[in-house]
Amino acid sequence: MRPRTVLAGLMLAAYYTGRATVSDAWRILHFRLRPAARAWLGIPEMPPSTARACIAASRRLYRGLDRITTMLDPARCDRRRRLDQAEADIHSAVWDETAGRAAANRLQRLANDLVLVPVRLAQQRGYLRHWDGDVGVDATSVPVLAKPDSDRSGTASVEITAGWHFSGGSETGTFGYSANLLVAAHSRTGEGAAKGRRAPSYPQLCLGLSLDTPTVRTGENAVTMLKHLAELRLPTGTCAADRAYTGCSPENFQIPVRRLGYRLALDYKAADRGIQGSWQGAVLIDGSLACPHIPNALAQATHGMDDKTFRRRLDDLKPVVAERLPYFLKLKQNADARGTVRLQCPAAGPSPSVNCPR
Repeated sequence: MRPRTVLAGLMLAAYYTGRATVSDAWRILHFRLRPAARAWLGIPEMPPSTARACIAASRRLYRGLDRITTMLDPARCDRRRRLDQAEADIHSAVWDETAGRAAANRLQRLANDLVLVPVRLAQQRGYLRHWDGDVGVDATSVPVLAKPDSDRSGTASVEITAGWHFSGGSETGTFGYSANLLVAAHSRTGEGAAKGRRAPSYPQLCLGLSLDTPTVRTGENAVTMLKHLAELRLPTGTCAADRAYTGCSPENFQIPVRRLGYRLALDYKAADRGIQGSWQGAVLIDGSLACPHIPNALAQATHGMDDKTFRRRLDDLKPVVAERLPYFLKLKQNADARGTVRLQCPAAGPSPSVNCPR
């Protein structure tokens, strides 16, 4: 059975029954279509009349679906029973090989193309004209019905690529997958908020979806979604992410996201706030490089604060954070082909903002 016939049957099953199951697709294709539709899809003119003919027709549909899913599954195995752990490890390892990643990328592309359909329509109809390109990326758990690996019997889960997803601050994990979601974020400028203006209206659409093993390729999956979104030539603003992405290595998340044109708004642990390090004499403070002569009280104003304390003292901290701005290094040259930017001393130029003793 041709792939388009299988897909048409699944779409009709989802529309009429709410379930995209092969059994419902088989019933609709063979018993509920008009002659013209049957001819267009290549279904026999007469429905099967015997039990043997029904089984043969259903098997043709299953084989057609198998041809489609084989293109997206690099490690075909019997998913109706538990495999021995050693055998399952061989199948799951294929997903990390070159052929496995290529199949996974095809699956990722398919999922994103479906998610981006309403985004393309919203763009064509002008619904996103007020959107500045700000996005939020986050991971959420997708539980599965299958049980996890069993140490007692030495067998693996039926979902060989699933794992444990731990939400922030939770000690109880969820067995399944991690879904990385990219969402259009609402924002309001400080000036507009001060004047009582409402934020521009636009739909907070889902802009990307990635399903993967928890804690695996977290940053790379977010970058893949942003690359697919970049093909629509939409504006790029601020990308806000939590600690799951803050902890990624710069090569896997921060650097490629900046190369795509996004600014980053990252969440830090309490121990990571304040002075975080230095680079060629400049001090790194909450993600920004500053002059080494910045007063310590300003540099360490947020040190040791957790999220709850930071939000409670937000009004007191705003003036302190504003006093930091004259000490931050200024942009001298935008990113080049490698994504490298050049910064300069905040006191340089015809109108220095800091009196530097040097």
